Amino acid sequence: MIRELMQAGFRLSGQRDPRLARGLVWIMAEALFTALPYVFVYYLLTGLFEGALTGAEILLFAALMLLSVVLRILAGIRGMPLVFSGAYAMMAEARLRVADHLGRVPLGWFGQQRGGDLGARLTSDLELVEHIWSHFLGVFVSGLLVPVFLLLFLFTIDAQLALVTLITIPFALVTLYLTQKRLTRTGPRLLAAGSHAQAAVQEYIQGIAAIRGFGRFGWAWSRLESTLDEHHRAQMEAESRPAPWLAAFGFVLELGYLLIVVAGAGWLGNDSIGTADLVTFLVLALPVYRQLFEVGLSTLLLRFASRAMARLEELLQQPVMPEPSSPSVPVDQTIEFDQVSFGYDKQPVLNHLSCVVPANALTAVVGPSGAGKTTFVHLIARLWDVNTGSVRIGGVDVRDMSRDTLYQQVAMVFQDVVLFSGTVMDNLRLGRPDASYEEVVAAAKQAYADDFIRALPNGYDTVLDENGGSLSGGERQRLSIARALLRNAPILLLDEATASVDPSAESEIQRAISNLARGRTVVIIAHRLRTVQDADKILVLDHGSLVEAGSHDTLMDLNGLYAHLWQQQQRAEDWQIGFCAPSETAL
Repeated sequence: MIRELMQAGFRLSGQRDPRLARGLVWIMAEALFTALPYVFVYYLLTGLFEGALTGAEILLFAALMLLSVVLRILAGIRGMPLVFSGAYAMMAEARLRVADHLGRVPLGWFGQQRGGDLGARLTSDLELVEHIWSHFLGVFVSGLLVPVFLLLFLFTIDAQLALVTLITIPFALVTLYLTQKRLTRTGPRLLAAGSHAQAAVQEYIQGIAAIRGFGRFGWAWSRLESTLDEHHRAQMEAESRPAPWLAAFGFVLELGYLLIVVAGAGWLGNDSIGTADLVTFLVLALPVYRQLFEVGLSTLLLRFASRAMARLEELLQQPVMPEPSSPSVPVDQTIEFDQVSFGYDKQPVLNHLSCVVPANALTAVVGPSGAGKTTFVHLIARLWDVNTGSVRIGGVDVRDMSRDTLYQQVAMVFQDVVLFSGTVMDNLRLGRPDASYEEVVAAAKQAYADDFIRALPNGYDTVLDENGGSLSGGERQRLSIARALLRNAPILLLDEATASVDPSAESEIQRAISNLARGRTVVIIAHRLRTVQDADKILVLDHGSLVEAGSHDTLMDLNGLYAHLWQQQQRAEDWQIGFCAPSETAL
């Protein structure tokens, strides 16, 4: 099992750190020096029982035992840091590999995962595997080799009594196997319950505002409590079901000690074994059995680690969007959709859609909810791959570009702004880490964000909390626009950036977007049609198909879907909540 776990770890990290192998060699040496003092104890006891030891020889044996202890400590000091550093380096590489792999998985896969389960794999599962590699591996090797060395030495003293020492070990291994079988049944339930519990806690915390707003504390708490109760039951089952067999494993293993006493006493009576030999067996048998018991316990932990490793390997087995072997570079920023069809889980979203988005112009994508607008811009950025047809930039299919080439071409600003834990400066430099301080400030000024950033406690060095929760929606959106300005990509994809902000922030954000759009190919998803009536081109989508295209005036003359949506929004803007005062007769 340890071999399988090591191979899985090498696959997960994609490398073999040489420090790990060197460290294990030192750990083997440590195990040898741990067993060596018992050899000197035997010869010391033999000499004492025979009365043939001088004071100088006793001091010599004491010195040799002390030297063994010192060498053991030195080997451990040399070996364990190598094991730790090698294991941590491999697991750090494993984290990077998993993160890089997930960065190339289609976004649709994430929508099918529970956040808590994915979070559990990337945190608790990885931590368990890292703990096994860093803390357990060296201890396991040492714990296994010490009894092996001691048993080999016992065979040199008396082979018959050494065989008696081994009699119960096969039976103990059977009980250990049965213990592992019980864990095999309870382990998956515990891991699943842990993932569900983490997801439930995360959902409860994230939904606290909605729970308060609707007064559903009792209902929400009952759901959370039910999930946590299931986790508790799974933990209790995982602990209690194997417990009797684990106790039996220890009992059967140390039953060998009783057999040594009985057999040794009999052979001592007929002079088949010496007193010093029997005392040595009685002294060494205890650490042999105790070490084997600890190794047995460790193999149970390996079961959990192997399942955690399998769950992580599943992530690396998720198919990624392929990279071209000979990537191409676009000649301009003209965007073409050629008979594009796309759907999520066999639910069609776009149907044989063909259109052209001109370079260096503002193109708006409009339509009713569910028309496929967001999918349209996501396919340009290759967040998904089309099912059929092709999306081309500058005459090159986006699938024939390298990731770096594509993302040098495209910048995105969406409604749901994502900010990371770190300083304002770190968040603004996300798309361009090498930007100077002056360049960052210039971009922030163009996004009308400089004033509120400087008003923060530490200005650009202010550390933001999770997703910038302390900032208003307008402030977060302006940071997103500043980030895109700093990126300076020639193609800009916008999901109505002002749809979720208050009117006081809307005008500044509109001006920031105007700065951002200047001299670029811009594709904007528009929910408020009045914001894009001056667009160079408007694409009208409905049920995944392109139904109209043209300027605002052209589309209004067609009196089709666009004109209908425009009229609806005009009526909605004129609408206001009516209030009827109670009549005097009603009073």
